[in-house]
Amino acid sequence: MTVRTVLGDVEEIGITYAHEHLFMTGDWPVRNEPDYRLDSLDAAVVEVTDAQRLGLSAVVEMTPLGFGRSPSLMKKLAERTGLHVIAVTGFHKSGYYSDAHWLHHYSVDEITELLVTEIELGMDEYGLVGPLVRRSSARAGAIKIATGYHAFGRGVARLISAVAAAARRSGVPVVTHCDKGTMGHELLDALSAEGVAADRVVLGHIDHNPDAGYLISLAERGAYLAFDRPGRIKYGPDSDVVSLVAELAGHGLGDRVLFGMDLARRSYWPSLGGGPGLPYLLERFVPRLEAAGLGEVAKAALTGNPRAAFALRR
Repeated sequence: MTVRTVLGDVEEIGITYAHEHLFMTGDWPVRNEPDYRLDSLDAAVVEVTDAQRLGLSAVVEMTPLGFGRSPSLMKKLAERTGLHVIAVTGFHKSGYYSDAHWLHHYSVDEITELLVTEIELGMDEYGLVGPLVRRSSARAGAIKIATGYHAFGRGVARLISAVAAAARRSGVPVVTHCDKGTMGHELLDALSAEGVAADRVVLGHIDHNPDAGYLISLAERGAYLAFDRPGRIKYGPDSDVVSLVAELAGHGLGDRVLFGMDLARRSYWPSLGGGPGLPYLLERFVPRLEAAGLGEVAKAALTGNPRAAFALRR
């Protein structure tokens, strides 16, 4: 199995965070707040290096089109640190994009071609905002689609068709933003109807809905569950996530679990005066799992599971 990173395809990725944001160099379409501007290569190097001392080897950089994604900075970070960076093409919630944005107007086939090109030829440094394209040699390794709270959102059903077609052609997985942990089954149903199996889907933010029965039902379908809440206590204590992992493991579903931290704010980075920082997951959260007898599950969630989830499959 190979995984597509910004420096090329690799066979091993090691300890992997499945949902991170390292660079967002432009303004968010709706929430134009300074806290969301992540544009310092030096700060990213510090954050990554501190986590690498604990074993971090790879991250999935989940910044999509239109949110200041920077292929050039991702490449520079990978070259300076040795980190495997898996980038995404695709979209955040459709409501974040202006009425004039092409995602609201292009056909499914046209959107599919744009996504496939980002995966097979290289990502656009400008995030496909046009009119010119500056093609990077860095290729995307996954496709993102996002839903709203208990709703797909404007035009998302059409975007799902394009995302699914691009995933089938390119062999990369689909990664999702499930707002507040909702719409998991609905996304799996829609993608399945378009020929994308559940085991090619990573459901992000899914632990924001800490309902063990719900998560078990998603994992039983084969989907990967990206738990990206650890350390961000404002969304609930880490003990909730430990309990959810224990429930999944008890049902023989530990192979469906992934971990990340989703540190998409300057105020989450110690190098910029915040916290908890990337090391938290390995330094503070994993020991909680080990103390609960879930050490092997944690190891799989950080190594074997992400390698399988993000592998190319044609």
